[in-house]
Order: sequence, then C-alpha cells, then structure tokens
Amino acid sequence: MNNKSSIKNNNRIVRVRKVLTDKMVLSYGLPIALLILFHKPIEEMVSLAIVTPILSKVGSTATNNVIFWLVAAYILLLFFSRTVSFVASRKAFVLQLIICLIYLHYRIDQNIWVLHPLRGYIHLYYTDLILEITLLNALLLGKQSFLKKPVIKAANGFDDDRSLGKDRLDLLGYEPYVRSVASRIKQSRPETAIAIGINGRWGSGKTSFFDLLKRNMAEEPIIVINFDPWNSISPKAIIQDFFDTVQRGIRPYHSQLPALLDIYTDKLLNLHSEGWGKFAKELKSLVAPERSLNDLHEQINKEIKAIDRKIIIYIDDLDRLDKEEIAEVIRLIRNTASFSNTFFIVAYDRDYVLTAIKAMNAFNHNHFLEKIFQIEVNLPYFHPSVIQRKLADLLKAYYPEGYHEVIEKEIVGTAFAYPDYFQGWIETLRDVTRLSNGIKLNLDNLLTEVVFSEFIRLEIFRLKFPSVYEAFYRRSSAFLHIDDKHNGTEGYQLKKNDSNGAKPPTLTKAHTAFEAFLQQNASRLSVEEYEIPQIVALIDGLFGVNTLTARFRSHLSVVHPSRFELYFSYSMLEGKLSEDDFLKAINGTFAELKKQIDEWNKENLNFEVLRRFLQLKSFKDRHQFETVVEGIFYFARQPDNNSQYGFEHRQLAELLSDYKKRISKGFYDDRHEDYAAFLYRMFAGATSPYTFDATFLEHLNKSFDESISFPIPKPERLKMVLKLFYSYVSQFKAWDYQLWNLYHACSYKEWTPTGGGAYRSETIYPDEANQVMIATIAKHIDTFLPVIVDFPPFVDDRMFISGVIPTIFGSFDAFGDFLDKYDGPDSAVIAEFGQFYQELSKENFKNAVPFDFKTIKVSPRGQIT
Repeated sequence: MNNKSSIKNNNRIVRVRKVLTDKMVLSYGLPIALLILFHKPIEEMVSLAIVTPILSKVGSTATNNVIFWLVAAYILLLFFSRTVSFVASRKAFVLQLIICLIYLHYRIDQNIWVLHPLRGYIHLYYTDLILEITLLNALLLGKQSFLKKPVIKAANGFDDDRSLGKDRLDLLGYEPYVRSVASRIKQSRPETAIAIGINGRWGSGKTSFFDLLKRNMAEEPIIVINFDPWNSISPKAIIQDFFDTVQRGIRPYHSQLPALLDIYTDKLLNLHSEGWGKFAKELKSLVAPERSLNDLHEQINKEIKAIDRKIIIYIDDLDRLDKEEIAEVIRLIRNTASFSNTFFIVAYDRDYVLTAIKAMNAFNHNHFLEKIFQIEVNLPYFHPSVIQRKLADLLKAYYPEGYHEVIEKEIVGTAFAYPDYFQGWIETLRDVTRLSNGIKLNLDNLLTEVVFSEFIRLEIFRLKFPSVYEAFYRRSSAFLHIDDKHNGTEGYQLKKNDSNGAKPPTLTKAHTAFEAFLQQNASRLSVEEYEIPQIVALIDGLFGVNTLTARFRSHLSVVHPSRFELYFSYSMLEGKLSEDDFLKAINGTFAELKKQIDEWNKENLNFEVLRRFLQLKSFKDRHQFETVVEGIFYFARQPDNNSQYGFEHRQLAELLSDYKKRISKGFYDDRHEDYAAFLYRMFAGATSPYTFDATFLEHLNKSFDESISFPIPKPERLKMVLKLFYSYVSQFKAWDYQLWNLYHACSYKEWTPTGGGAYRSETIYPDEANQVMIATIAKHIDTFLPVIVDFPPFVDDRMFISGVIPTIFGSFDAFGDFLDKYDGPDSAVIAEFGQFYQELSKENFKNAVPFDFKTIKVSPRGQIT
C-alpha cells in the first residue's frame, strides 16, 4: 500500500514537471520574465525606434478621430461576425493579454511615454484600440467556454470506430488477457527492448486492447509514448517523427537525453545523404569529430537506465503502412531504438504484414516476425453473440422503442430461433459499425415497408461485396424468375443453371445461374474462389428453391415482385403501396380509410390494395376490424371499366367466419347478434350493379354451411341476394351481363349426406329468381333472344340455344310454350328466332344446327351460357 502511495506521489510530481517544462509555458513565461527584468533598456530602445520618431508625431486632430472611430467600428463588427461558428485562438489571446497588460502599465504611468488623446475626448486615447481588441476576444473565449453547446444525440448520427478510451466498458472480454500482459511487463527489466505484437484482423479491437493495457499500467512509474507511423509522409520521415515523439515523452525526466536523441536522429538520417548534405557532414567532422552510432546508442542506453522508468511505446495500425514503411518501423524496433527497459507494443494484422515482407524478401518470410517480436498476442476470437448484441444495441439506441422487439428477435434471436446469417460475415466491431451505419442510412425511409431480417441480409451483402450486390440487382432478370403461381402468390426464385444439364435436387457447384455468373466473373468482381459458396448461401437463404414459397412469406418480403425494388432503392417508389400509409389508414376511421382508397384508386394502386387487404388475418380491436371490413366492401364495390374490383370470396368468408365465436367473443362481448347486425348493415349498403355483394352471397350459399359459420343464416342470405337481383332488374334498360351474373348469384346448393362423412351437392335456382327472370325476359324479349344463341367450341356454322333456358323455364318445351303464348307486338326477331327454335326441336335440342340469321346478329364468341 505504501509502495502504491509513493508511486502516486511520484507521478504527481512528474505531472507538475511536465507542466513547468511545457513548450507553451516556456514560450510565454520566459519572454515575460526577461521583459520584466530588462524593461528599462527595452523602454529606451522602443522610445528611440518607435515612440519618438513615429508615435510622438501623431496629433489630436479631427481626421485622426474619424480614423479611430472607423477602426473601432471595424473591430466591433468583426467581433459580432465571429459570435457565430467561430473558434477564437487561446494562444493569440494570451499574446494579446500580455500586450494589453504592458500597455496598461504605460497608460497609467505616462511619465515614460506620452500618449495622445482623441480631440475633444481627453480620457480616450488612440492606442486604446488595444484594449478593445483584447476585451472583445476575451468575450469570444468566454462564450466558447461557458455557454452550453447544443446537445447532439449521438444515437441519431453515424456510429464511429472509437476504441474503449479511458472509461468505456470492455465488451470483448479482453480484460483478463490484458492483466496478464501488464503483469509480465511490470516484472520485466530488459537490457534491450522487448517487442510485443498484438495480432488481430482489421476492426478486431487492437486499439481497445491498447486502451485497456494503458488503464492497467496507469499507476506504474512508466513513460508512455504513442507513435502513429501512418501520419509520416515517407520511410525517412518515420525515423524523424519517431524520435521527435520519444524526445517529447522523455524531456520531463532527463535534461541531456533529448539532445542525445536529436544527435542520434541526425546521424541516422544522414547515413545515406548525398551532395551538399554529405559535404557539410565531412566539413563538420574536420572541426569536431563525430561520435559513432554505437557510441551514441550506448550513451542513450546509459541515460535511460538512469531514469529508472520503463518506457512503453505503443505503435498502432502497422497494417496501414506500405511495405517500405513497415520495414522502417521493424528496423526501429529491432535495432535502431532497441534501448534498455523499453517495450514496444505493436498492433497489426499478421497476414498483411507478412505479405508486405514477402514482397521485399520472399525467403523465409513466414518466420520473419519471430525474430522481431519476443511474444505475439493473438486477440481472442469474438463469440458471435457479442457481435450481435453490439449491433442490436446500436440499432435500438437509434430506432423507436416499438421496433426494439423486431431488432432483438432478428439480430440476437430468441430461445426458439437463432439468426445464423451473421456468421462468417460480421466478425469484428468494425464490421458492426459499418453495418449499423448502412442500416441506419438505408432503412430510415423503409422501416415499415420491408422485412427487417431480409433487409439486413442484403445490407451485409452490399457491405462485403458491393460489386456483386450491384450486379445481382442490375442483372436480376438473369438470376431470378417468378414461381409459385400455382399457390396464387407470385415470388422470385433463383434460376437454375440451364447449361448444367442434369439439375440435382440440392444446391451444388454452379447449380444456379447466379453461382455460374460468380464463378465466371470472380476476378472482375474482386471475389475469391472460397468466398463464392458463402455469397451463394446468403442469397439462397432469400431466393433459393429450398426456402419457403412466396405464399408463406411476409407480404413485405423481397421475393414479391412488387417489393423487390424497395430493397435496392432505399425509398418508396412511385406506383407502390406504402405499408406505413396502409397501416395508418386501417387504424383510423372508416371515413379516412374511404378517402385513402379513393386516392389509391387515382394512383392505380388497385391491385396493391387488393393484395394487402387479402393479407390481413388479425385485428387489435373491434374498431379496426369493422373499419377494415367496411373498407373491403367499399373497395370491392368500386367500378372499374364497367366492372368491379371484387374480392377473393373464399378469403373474405374465412375473415368474417365466426367459427367457435372467434369474432363475436373477441370483439362483441360474446353477442353473436351484434356481430350479425354489423354484417346486415354492410350488405344494406350495396350499390348497383350489386355484383360483388351478390356473388359473395352466392359463394356463401353454395358453401358447406358448417365450414363457413357465417353469422347471417342461409335463408336470410337467400332473401338478401334475391332482393339485390330484383333491385337491379327494376332499373336496367337493356340486356347485359350483370343481369346474368345476378341471376346465377341467386342459386344455392343443398348438401345431402351420402355416408362415411361424404356429401352430395345439388345446385338449386329459387322459383322466385326464375319468375323474376321470366318476367324480365318478357319485357326485353328482343334483346334477350340474341344472347341465348350459342356455338359449340371451335365451330362457327352451327348453333344451339343456351343451356340456361331449361334452368329458367324448366325445359325447352316450356320455353317454346312461352314463345307461343307471348302476346307482344309482332317482331321480326321473335319470328326469326321461332324458325331457329323449330329447327332445333327436330334434333330434340341435343345437336347444334346450321341456320342463316338475317335479323338477329350472332357471334361465335362472347355468348352467355
């Protein structure tokens, strides 16, 4: 304990000595002391040189007053202009303050120098401008020091690569390893320098290792020297910069050693000097014989021992240098600066340094570093969980809390799922920083528009292989094709390599067009052979044939053609439905959703809206459920080129199903009748031509009752569709397809058990629908008859009467009776159709017959059946 206390006291004394020997203190303190000591002769010199011949000639005149006020105004304006975005120099202010104090001395005691006041202002002198300058600069510095600077929330900016510094936590688990290294340094006292290599990949935390080592050695009697060779502009400059740095570190501990190092440096730099440098060196040796390098080295060693403190020299980022610079640093460590009680702690990527050494001397280069470093510390391997935790924390600090669960799940994982796509890609903290910055920059406009895990995969791809990433996007049509059409959901998949002949069931070498492209263009794309399987595996995880089909992927997935571009454009594209806008719309009121649907309609986003509605499966409350259902009905009823958008009947039936009271219990307090009342209101709002509502009711009425569990019973549904049919019939003016659709929508199915859990269905058209149809035909006979003339497939010279006629009238004979009893005015259409009917009756209505229509216009295509 006493030993530690003594070391602390000694370190305090050294810090005081460093302040007293600081260049700033010496640069200003010594001149001031000399000025005070020799002020008399200096006064006389200034009087003879400046005051008497120049300043004494300046009189108090109106012209000089004007010049004074203009200069004073200029100084004041300059001050105001510097109050914003300007940093005043503290060194310049110290000089100004010294001059100001000297001036005040002579202003108060004017027996020495006579100062001239302004004309009319006996207490104000022309030279008082010195006071103005000093005062205003003092205010500027005060503003910089005392006014609060705006707080910038670091989490909202880019992440940096800073190391642990003096107080940040060790997230990498280096601390135990560092303590072991520090302990051995403390117990060593070498005669020549010991070099310790810290080997690790770029971004693996080598600088943080340095920081931890400095913390562990903070209380020791040591001299710490930080040397950054990559700041030097040449190999020769490395020598100069190195010994300049060492001199600054040693100066507080030894008076003669800095000078010795200076001589030693000059000697090293002049070893290969030519021309005038060589001549000057030889001339100097005639006057004062030079000491040899060995003599200087021994003398420096002796003086370093006298200091009795360990010298620890940290050299970071050796792997930033070129091969000549690396060789120069190694020469310093091994020979030139191999002093006693000195430790070199050097950080580098071993593979990079060996490659540089091999370029200079290939012989035995793999073992070269063994001659330089007495010990090589290989930084411990990061566990993937550390890397993923760091990335998650950086993103959670940036994104809103509502997104934290997604970040945690997709980056760190859960007890049931672990994201493994980071392994082999993101392995260092520098990788984490770069990936975090890329995500923050590119995801901001798409936070609710993409699948987070898929976006991260593509960001990793872009980060590691930008040229391949760009090629994949630009040539996507060559690598991807649309599949899963049979599932009703289209999605991109990797194309198989057609040139490969046989296509194995699992991914193998060049199995896909993308992998073949990589193998053929690896050199151009800066891809190593061993990296190709890693790239293919990442992309296969998104678009591979063995992944989930598009049907089971999120509606925001990159595999959907409508979303693909978003993942590469980093912003919403024109003509694409914004997920954020959609969610806001369904979480608002129906009036707001209705307005938004109209806007989407104008932007031709109908298919996008339909697809997104189809993907809704769950709701947070009754309000959202009813808003969405109202929105679906409103959307499906909208006209589009005399038709309707419609909706998927089966999926809507599943959405509205109250199977096991899942809707009435969840949203209507178990009041089934309240839920049914809501649906009655939906159908009551049907608008002409009623196609969507009628065909949806038809779907319900033909479905197996127990499979849909619809709140409105079947008899009521049949009445509703008949009402819609009658409403349309009462207002239409000419025969059209909508009337046929509504008539067929009135039909329903009866399900009869046949044993063994099987059922037989029978389609029934209600008598009420047939009677309405017959009455309508009677009113519009001339436009009805042409549309029931039909042609067999691929035949245009024979015709028959549509098979819907027996459904409406009961039989062809009953239809004939209807025509015979028809008491309307004489009509050429009825007459000609009667002749056609007679021809068909000869074939018992089983075969088509040729007939030359003169009045009725018929076509082989587009007939109603």
